[in-house]
Amino acid sequence: MRLWKLFLFDLRFQWKHGLYFVYFLVCMVYIGGLSIVPEAYLDNTLLLLTFSDPSALGLILAGGILLLERDQGVFENLFVTPVKTLEYILAKCFSLSCLSLTVAFAIHLSSTGWPVSLVQFVLAIVLTSSFFTLIGLAAAIRSRSINSFLLLSQLYSLIFILPVLDYLNLFTTSLFAVLPVQGTLMLLEGTSHPLTISDFLYAVCILLIWIGLAVWWVYSLLQRSVRTQDGDEKHV
Repeated sequence: MRLWKLFLFDLRFQWKHGLYFVYFLVCMVYIGGLSIVPEAYLDNTLLLLTFSDPSALGLILAGGILLLERDQGVFENLFVTPVKTLEYILAKCFSLSCLSLTVAFAIHLSSTGWPVSLVQFVLAIVLTSSFFTLIGLAAAIRSRSINSFLLLSQLYSLIFILPVLDYLNLFTTSLFAVLPVQGTLMLLEGTSHPLTISDFLYAVCILLIWIGLAVWWVYSLLQRSVRTQDGDEKHV
């Protein structure tokens, strides 16, 4: 119940600060841009755009929201309440995943229609958005200004997007297989043709493993940075 209330709080906070309006405009730009892409390049362009949107949205918006909450005093006051650290983290992931999923569907439905594999499409967007949301939160927790956050978030995320080089046939290595974005690209490619069971399980599992590690990392950072009014750390 508390997680649900936090989720609704995040949605209201994002709406209040105009994030949905901004992303509506971004979505219109995406749709307009895709309408002029030649048919031969549409699938590849759409896949890269679908990948970049939830990753960028989660990375930048999550950190920006946390910095905004910190400046407005929401961040500190929230943890004086019975809200637990893990609930705060999960609520951010869920709320931004919903926004990413809405935009992704709007883009796909306006260009190529429904994905062939709806499950793979939804999992790709939700899991990718959640992972980069966690990276954005980690960068924001360790930053004291928007400039330092932008720099740190790009440094944190740089290594994870390297599998895109393989997709573009620019560079390949077996090491890409251990990165979460490899799973994202496989799931997104599978929206036009369903993956085999083994490939599907690999793609989902590699994303879930990295999400678990990222949750632990963000949780640890929050435990060290957020304290209750009596000076003790906040524990789940």
